[in-house]
Amino acid sequence: MKKYACFAAAIAIFSLFVFKRAARAQPTMIRLGYSNCAVCHISPQGGGLLNAYGRSVDQAQSLHGGDYQPAEGRLARWLGGEGHITQDVRSVTQVQISKTTDKPPVDTVRSRLMYRNATELGDGFRLSAVVVGENESSKRPALGYESAIQSRTVYVTSALLSYRPKNTLEFSVGRDQLPSGVNISDLTVLIRSRNRMGYYDAPLQAKLFWWGKRYQITPYAFAPGGPEESDERESGAGSLAEVDLLGKGSTVVGANALHGSSRSVHRTLVGPYVRLGFGPWGVLAEHDITERTLTARPVRFLQHASYGQLFWYPREWLVASIIGEQLKAERPFPAHIYDGRFEMTSRLSSHVTLGLGCRLEHNVLTRQRTRTIALQLALKTVQ
Repeated sequence: MKKYACFAAAIAIFSLFVFKRAARAQPTMIRLGYSNCAVCHISPQGGGLLNAYGRSVDQAQSLHGGDYQPAEGRLARWLGGEGHITQDVRSVTQVQISKTTDKPPVDTVRSRLMYRNATELGDGFRLSAVVVGENESSKRPALGYESAIQSRTVYVTSALLSYRPKNTLEFSVGRDQLPSGVNISDLTVLIRSRNRMGYYDAPLQAKLFWWGKRYQITPYAFAPGGPEESDERESGAGSLAEVDLLGKGSTVVGANALHGSSRSVHRTLVGPYVRLGFGPWGVLAEHDITERTLTARPVRFLQHASYGQLFWYPREWLVASIIGEQLKAERPFPAHIYDGRFEMTSRLSSHVTLGLGCRLEHNVLTRQRTRTIALQLALKTVQ
């Protein structure tokens, strides 16, 4: 145990040294009045590559600061397809130490390398893709009513053909993660991992994004993506809709609803959510209610999954978050889990992000507690 304690202390000391330095950073954008992702991201669903405006914001609000300067020269123009191609390489490495009741500590080093590309074809058409390689899988849990998707060393999380006829309307067809309300990047949280939105869930889908200053509507239909077990190859449809209540981009409320069916189970999900931002702090919250019906026997049960995050920016480049989760499922697959964590993330530059997290999970039914400390380093190229 001594070596784990020493390692954790070293992480904490290093993080405090980094965080003591003053400057600027990239905030959770809802607090600055950005009600949707289309302003800064190439995809209106958010995540992934930034557009030129997003890259300038990313640079200005990092510890490094300054103005964004795009790469120049013949090689840069060739790699950028004379302005038609946006691409980068991103790596995320996490060192994690976990201790569960009555079990020895487990330390894990997980590294992911991602290549991301968006190619403008002209006349509003775009091809985009994300290819990921990893050394250690992060499966969603295998449950009594569905198994975990088998992970691969190299896999494609997104491959889309998109068409944008105007600035506030886009159609996309291909493989991708389903739209979600809070839209957080951590796919291991209970509202995502327990609702087929983990790292390896990338179904085929057709979706539409229609947004304005105070609203966004996203209907979508989906089909199996390939790695699912034959009895769990799900098809269905859903829609996400949200509105900015006060019209200032910082008070968004919405709901996500979907119905999916496979040979083994039918499920219906309804998930209201809020995203609120007030100057240096804000709140993200979502509560998903999922009803599942097994086809092999007349069994129907409910699952409730809740997520809440209170975030605060003491500096423009530094964010601290307190996060709480709860999962509760009915018989014949009972579950009752509480999860609490503290996270601190620093955007040192547009290339480098460093994060530190401490987590406590309590399983009410098994009475097991899992304590985790993790350090995460994210690096990316910027075109």
